[in-house]
Amino acid sequence: MNHLTICSLAISLIFAISSLPAAEREPQVKILQPGVRMTLVAEHPELATPTGIDVDEQGRIWVVATHTHFRPDDYVGPEHDEIIVFSDLNKEGRAQKRQVFYNATDATMDLELGPDGWVYLAERDRILRIKDTNGDGKADVEENIAVLKSEADYPHNGLEGLAWDTKGDLVFAIGENFAKPWTLTGTDGVTVKGAGKGGIFRCSADGENLTRIAEGFWNPFGICVRADGEIFAAENDPGERPPCRVLHIIEGGDYGYERSYGSEAHHPFVSWNGELRGTLPMIHPSGEAPCGVLPLGRGLLVPSWSDHRIDFYPLISAGASYTSKPITLVKGSRYFRPSCIAADPASTKQKRVFYLCDWVDGRYQAHGYGRLWKLEIDLKKATWVGKMDLEPPTPEAKLAALLRSGKSTHTLKELLTFSHAEDPFLAQSALQALSRNASNWTPQEVATWSAADRIQAVMALKLAKADPENWVPMFLADKNPDVQFETLRWISDYGLKAFLPLVEQKLAESDLDYRRFEAAIATLNTLQGKPEAGIRNPELLLSRVQDEKSAPRIRAYALRLLPTQSRSAPKEGNQPVKNFPKGLTLDMLQQLLAVNDETLSLEVVRTLSGNPIAAQKILVGIAADPKQSELLRAEAIAGLATVAEQNTALLLKLAGTKEQTVREEALRALRSIPLTPPQQQSLKSLAGQYPESADLFAAALNPKSLSVGRPALTDTQAWLQALEAVSVTADPESGRRIFHHGRLANCAHCHRHGGRGNVVGPDLSSLGNKQDHAWLLKSILEPSREMAPEYQPRTIILTDGRTFTGIRLRSYVKETIRDAHGQNRTFDRNDVEAMVESPVSFMPSGLVNSLTDREIKDLLAFLESGSPQK
Repeated sequence: MNHLTICSLAISLIFAISSLPAAEREPQVKILQPGVRMTLVAEHPELATPTGIDVDEQGRIWVVATHTHFRPDDYVGPEHDEIIVFSDLNKEGRAQKRQVFYNATDATMDLELGPDGWVYLAERDRILRIKDTNGDGKADVEENIAVLKSEADYPHNGLEGLAWDTKGDLVFAIGENFAKPWTLTGTDGVTVKGAGKGGIFRCSADGENLTRIAEGFWNPFGICVRADGEIFAAENDPGERPPCRVLHIIEGGDYGYERSYGSEAHHPFVSWNGELRGTLPMIHPSGEAPCGVLPLGRGLLVPSWSDHRIDFYPLISAGASYTSKPITLVKGSRYFRPSCIAADPASTKQKRVFYLCDWVDGRYQAHGYGRLWKLEIDLKKATWVGKMDLEPPTPEAKLAALLRSGKSTHTLKELLTFSHAEDPFLAQSALQALSRNASNWTPQEVATWSAADRIQAVMALKLAKADPENWVPMFLADKNPDVQFETLRWISDYGLKAFLPLVEQKLAESDLDYRRFEAAIATLNTLQGKPEAGIRNPELLLSRVQDEKSAPRIRAYALRLLPTQSRSAPKEGNQPVKNFPKGLTLDMLQQLLAVNDETLSLEVVRTLSGNPIAAQKILVGIAADPKQSELLRAEAIAGLATVAEQNTALLLKLAGTKEQTVREEALRALRSIPLTPPQQQSLKSLAGQYPESADLFAAALNPKSLSVGRPALTDTQAWLQALEAVSVTADPESGRRIFHHGRLANCAHCHRHGGRGNVVGPDLSSLGNKQDHAWLLKSILEPSREMAPEYQPRTIILTDGRTFTGIRLRSYVKETIRDAHGQNRTFDRNDVEAMVESPVSFMPSGLVNSLTDREIKDLLAFLESGSPQK
């Protein structure tokens, strides 16, 4: 392109954006830590929507300006992306020279300077390198390094994230690619194939010896390699499963994500923080939408596009990996959107210099705005950085690296022991070592191993890509539920359709627990070509519910999965209710009750309780029927709690019944509504007849009394003593009803347990495995004391004064949060006055003051019972 054309395009671009209100896009950058300085180097119209950056030895700043990223029809600007070189000729801190080095690529996601004058670029579907061979300041040679073949063409879930490792190899990533199959090919013909799992790769500088380093990512836009060879990534999150992640990358690591399994926040074979065996957790959640990461001393710098800030993550050794407590360095307005970051090689020991791109506007579309910033860190003043020399690897890290290297001489017994380690990085490394030996195992030998070792055998054989015909039938028939679960995961992850009959047989087993049922349903959906359905396939589930030949337990589990809660928030003042899919009618539910099986009937009542307004008549009938079991009647009464005002007469009557379980559930429902003097007198007269329920009568008559004379919430020991003083044995079933109670504990509004509840907070199904009674009680007493950062709420303050609090899901020109009911709320950014991180958990700290000591004891017993299948 000649000089005149470049000038004409620049003038056109200036004209295109000059009419926009630039004053409304002020960055308002604030420095929050000592020793930090930010200065503006360049901005629009010289730079637009930047996506990649690097700095050469001469101090020139190389930036990708993308004009093709969701390019609007009326966009005025270059036809292709530009590779721009900015130079601060006068060393005044501001770029005086702007030169276009190249403008022939589209959807360019990153830039990295390489050896011998090559400039490496990541386009959506290829890694290429360009070079100026005649010295005119413009690239005239282009070579492909790796080519991606796939039908997907979304701009930023393909190839991305460039970095050099310590041996001179290129490290880069691929995103989840909408779960479309892909083939990645290097220059020597070596190929790697995949689909829904994003990955991190390595190849030589000229594109040979392509290998996959790790997998299980959404979109690892930012990658860096430290001087000691350690790899780190900053990754964006899937929309319904926050947060974004800062990750420590190891060879062969699996980081848990699989896009093929759909967008639901829960899938039995997807983990985001090491929840599944063999998957690795994050170092720490990052700010929303990180696009870059760089090492600084013993920590990492991570810009956050949607949180408008730059954070420092000091890395604290934890076994074979790290933890962190981030420190925010810089915070800006909604028009400060830092993305990629690069280090200036001319930095001194005393002053470290970095350059950052700023996307400015929240729109994903190419919009003509962009900034380039210089970030300087004076190490004399920046005491928050800590030590600059790298910490030597821990013994656990050395052992894990040895296990991964293939040079380990450990025995099988030792490897199995390591694979059970609580340190997931050590355990996963041992699993890799085991997989190298798996070809020597025989089914007869493995069958003699302990259950714990057989579980590891399943995962090691899967990792080794062993012949499933030799192993899957044996493992599916194993008596251990976890062996079966991991085998179902193996079948699903690899799409082993030959085992569809065995999976169907598994679903017919009457003693199946809920976790294995969920896994089998997900596997069945995968093998039938619907992996994205996850555990939600209404036709399949309805067929199971209606199948009279299926065991009642299986029909109950299928029924549990059918109702769903709308992601859209209800109108102000309305309670969220469950949606029944087409085909799941009240008549059908009554037919299921007629089967007269306790397990199935309980599930029907719980389903009806999800929409008590529609199901009120049936619930009333069950609650009032003395022929029904106490458990079923109590469940129906709990379902009526949210409509207690309309059923006060019945509840008062049931409060006088001889059956203690029924009586006490009625008293809980009455606790949530005001009572008239005659109604109070009626309860007082009943209280004398049933001294064993005295605490619940007292709570119903005067709910405020529950907060009087009790220990401070910070005094866990005093609460433990009070609960130990309760002479009655704890009742987990009572605790289950309290957990799901619509007006008392409300735990299920945020937490999932055994397939029921919401996904705002952590799934509590396996909480009983912790076996730490004091810790569990403390987390209920002081929920904000040790709040996991991934569950920290954000409070949105609107311009009209209204406030909404939730877990942040997405941010661009709109803000989306998931509220305490598990429903999504979306706001236009122009209506948002401010957004602040809330130090207060969704879980109310005064929860215990709405429950009696006996009820708290019951709730704890349920959470510790480890029985989510009921």
